[in-house]
Amino acid sequence: MKYTKTEPEITYAEFYSAASPVKHFKSLTGKEYDVISVKNDIMTFVRKATGEIWSMSLKGVHQAYLTLIDFKTANFKAFVPRTHSPALGLLLHIGLLIKN
Repeated sequence: MKYTKTEPEITYAEFYSAASPVKHFKSLTGKEYDVISVKNDIMTFVRKATGEIWSMSLKGVHQAYLTLIDFKTANFKAFVPRTHSPALGLLLHIGLLIKN
């Protein structure tokens, strides 16, 4: 699937302001996540279906957004280990990516 960046030069401060208030979001495949906290640039969230707790670097998600052209979840690996699908879901949720 192809995506278009809505804010290709967004600063980290702007990104953080958009991402940090998020309380719920979904992955591309529809898995639901509830955000537990955002502290020191780390978003901690729980996958609702399994109760599994995950942590994700918001700086990593921001860097992936600025760097990537192809937003396949596997391409997030260098930026956010183990949270590729949630990272893409967060970018879609806050409107920084739109599906073509």
